[in-house]
Amino acid sequence: MPPPSSTVEVFLSLKTRADLASWLGVSDRALRYILYRLEEAEKYKTFLVRKRDGGFREIDAPKPALKYLQEKIASALIEVMPVRQIAKGYVPGRSIYDHAKVHRTKRWVVLVDLKQFFPSINFGRVLGLLRSAPFNLEQEVAVAVAQLCTKAGALPQGAPSSPVISNLICRKLDRQLLELAKNAGCSVSRYADDICLSTNRRQVSKSICEILPEHGWVPGVGLKQVISSNGFEINISKFRVASGRERKLVTGLVVNRGVSVPRRWRDELRSSLHVVSKYGELRGAEIISQWNSGFFRGDGSNALRTIKGKLNYLDWIDRVARRSAIGALRRQFPSLGTLMPRPRGGIPFRVMAEGPTDLLHLKAAFDRFRDDGHLFDILPRFQNFSGDVGDSELWETLRRIAKADVHELTVGIFDCDSPAFLRKSSLAPGGHVQVGEKVYAFCLAAPNSSLSGEFCIESLYSREDATMLDGSGRRLFFGDEFDATNGLSHDGEFRRLHPQKKSIVVSDQVTRVSGGGSVLLSKANFASLISEKVPPFDRVSFEGFKETWRGIRELVIANSRK
Repeated sequence: MPPPSSTVEVFLSLKTRADLASWLGVSDRALRYILYRLEEAEKYKTFLVRKRDGGFREIDAPKPALKYLQEKIASALIEVMPVRQIAKGYVPGRSIYDHAKVHRTKRWVVLVDLKQFFPSINFGRVLGLLRSAPFNLEQEVAVAVAQLCTKAGALPQGAPSSPVISNLICRKLDRQLLELAKNAGCSVSRYADDICLSTNRRQVSKSICEILPEHGWVPGVGLKQVISSNGFEINISKFRVASGRERKLVTGLVVNRGVSVPRRWRDELRSSLHVVSKYGELRGAEIISQWNSGFFRGDGSNALRTIKGKLNYLDWIDRVARRSAIGALRRQFPSLGTLMPRPRGGIPFRVMAEGPTDLLHLKAAFDRFRDDGHLFDILPRFQNFSGDVGDSELWETLRRIAKADVHELTVGIFDCDSPAFLRKSSLAPGGHVQVGEKVYAFCLAAPNSSLSGEFCIESLYSREDATMLDGSGRRLFFGDEFDATNGLSHDGEFRRLHPQKKSIVVSDQVTRVSGGGSVLLSKANFASLISEKVPPFDRVSFEGFKETWRGIRELVIANSRK
């Protein structure tokens, strides 16, 4: 089955900056303004986050307009040049667990941290990447792309394009690390700036590390040469070698026997649950927020969010490592059910969608069906990657996952709002196509025969539920409520700003004819109200989602029998 035509070929054929602007969906004037007129402070929001060692890391988060451009560029780059297998960070389907499990139960574990990783990848290196094979971009295009993806002449930590570009820059490094490790009888993996080598040999090769009387363990000549020849520097203060029964910690996970969270981390989490169980959520959170352990920081409300986040993290580790720590905590603290992750059971698989709002609707419907005693035999994990904001982007992500040969069953859910895309992908309402061995694309199913033609996920709610007012008197509007010529709603009460714009759900401004500001509730806000069960949205019916979830369940069960 031929996939939908990709935008990658167009990206590689761009000749001028104006071509790039058109490909990005902006005018050349707007692109020039972003590149040459906007100050860095207008492009990025800079803030500090605390690191585990007590220091701070500077994060440069791009403003929405620039972030969108960087996400589109990143999607094209990774499609042209997939990263190598040893790279585990910022790669669809790979995680810190995949990085750690390479080194489980090994006699020796060597940890290498690259100093100033993102800042060391400067504008020149990014430009060189774009000008060389397989990209071979024209100079004018390559310069503009490099400018869009760098800040003050280097990759900004916090931009969605930086991890992708760093992985591509590191392809040569990864290949040479693999050769070095193979010659030394080691396993190797890299998670961004964290490199780990391990072996079961009696001694580690001196090309990897050696011990000096004056300095202790230091990097070996071979390792230093590979790192420095690729434009990086080893952070000597973070260089670690662990052997025998010493605790071996890889990206925060202990790998001595299998893969697990550190005992101290687990004990502090258990202590926090004990405090909340004894004093209640409010008082317990106040007490925990005053702990000086580095485990919790901020006010009481932040402490509760931190606890829930760590419980979800432990639940995830349990699932991928086939452990049951979260079950023990659930039994030990039965009164804290609201903090605990939902009990798991069923066939595990991953659900992806065209955007984050779609995932919120799908999860809300699944949770309701689960609460009613249905869908107990499947266990979805809802996940989207940055930049997945449409059918083509999601399709390309599914293709990348298929190429990476990830063993987790993945189902991408598509709206039924683009006949051209559905034809090219051979999708039909309620149907699916196979993208890879464990990767499928599934199209939303119409809830009843009255819903024909194009529809999106919001169409699965009854019109009465979908158009309920929020606390500010706003609501969701559908395109078929308005006259396409004058923009008036059929009841004459509302006016749409851009009536000619074809859309199932209205995204432009809607005002009352009698005056007043916008009464439009955005798709994102509507999804949040549903997800957070804010009255009256806590009473919506998910009847329209039944056929979609029935089809997904049948697909998952059929795949599990192969």
